[in-house]
Amino acid sequence: METPRKIANPRFDETLCSHCGLCMGNAWPEEESLRSCVFNTGWLGKHEERLFGRQRNPQDDDELAFGISLRRFNARIKQPVDGAQWGGIITRIALRALETGLVDGVATLHGTMLQPKAALATTPGEVLEGRGNKPVLSPTLMALHSAWRAGLKKLLVIGAPCHVHAVRDFHASSPILREMELLVVGIPCTDNLESSHLRWVLAHISRSPDTITSMEFMQDYRVHIKHAGKKTEKVPFFSLPPDVQRPGVFSASCMSCFDYVNGLSDITVGYFGAPFSRDWKLQWLIVRTETGERLFNLVMDEIDTYPEEKRGDASTSVKASLESTILPVLHPESLETRKRLPRAAGELLCLVAALKGPRGIEFARYSIHIHALRNYCFIRKHLPEKLDTLVPEYVHGLAERYGIDRLFNNEKT
Repeated sequence: METPRKIANPRFDETLCSHCGLCMGNAWPEEESLRSCVFNTGWLGKHEERLFGRQRNPQDDDELAFGISLRRFNARIKQPVDGAQWGGIITRIALRALETGLVDGVATLHGTMLQPKAALATTPGEVLEGRGNKPVLSPTLMALHSAWRAGLKKLLVIGAPCHVHAVRDFHASSPILREMELLVVGIPCTDNLESSHLRWVLAHISRSPDTITSMEFMQDYRVHIKHAGKKTEKVPFFSLPPDVQRPGVFSASCMSCFDYVNGLSDITVGYFGAPFSRDWKLQWLIVRTETGERLFNLVMDEIDTYPEEKRGDASTSVKASLESTILPVLHPESLETRKRLPRAAGELLCLVAALKGPRGIEFARYSIHIHALRNYCFIRKHLPEKLDTLVPEYVHGLAERYGIDRLFNNEKT
């Protein structure tokens, strides 16, 4: 296979956009949607205050990392949904919400991993068609236009943080959806790509990029790549090609995101705060609102729940990986001389990290902190005029805690 050309650094004269879909429909004027763009209104802060009546408690380290919630726990569905990447808890919630009349429709995604398309699901079959992870920029909120035109009064939205921020703000600030009740299932999300960029990454890291059906960075410090035919390829994170860390590979919008854990959802359903499970079925749930409780109660009898697990200290791992994570952001040219770590050495580091590194919610804390700090540096380096708008207060505190000023001061000397 021919090696794809390098992806250039992002063009910062272009508008930050995650292609969430809110302004991509035509049921109402585009300018109405743009007023609720998260890259205009900022992350968390006033949005949390509007939803919860307050912002995160600066004295509560768990709340700062994981967001405001009623409770958090691990969960495993008893009868997995065939074809669902994570066992199907989100799919079952959506099905039950529709079947019980709690909602009239579901804003979701159909299509493939590389070519998702917004969908308004109003039947169980249409909900099931949305199974599977789609790790590319996706226009989910185009389905809002269809829901509004159809006169739906109760809508379940399944989305990433950029979708959820936009729809929460639009619902609260615009009269257009004022009569529609929104229920929100949030997916933890970071580092999505444009479809062409994902193809480029897959070609760089996989032996068989054309047969891939899903990909995820898992808690065992490996990228798990599932292929058609049920085979799984595992690539040590430490042995990934240096080029995949180059700014411009992952979208500038994702590098400007500060809500990995989807803090404005009614219920967040993900995996990375739970211990690693080989079948991918052990999930981490964060119930944030009374509406989130109603959604979970729909499937409560179909799910086994377990308390969170915790091992190690996230801060130690953050400090150990901070400079290698941030250097490509500050100095992309440094990747030209960085060598790819041999596979055997990468596997050894994975083993050490899995045995001695953070586990459970400490792994989640590590991942949240390292991404927040990397993105803080991305904004500060490349889009300094957006620093006050986009970066939440707690991330400024995180940058101070880990001495990020030192890295910028080194640049000046």
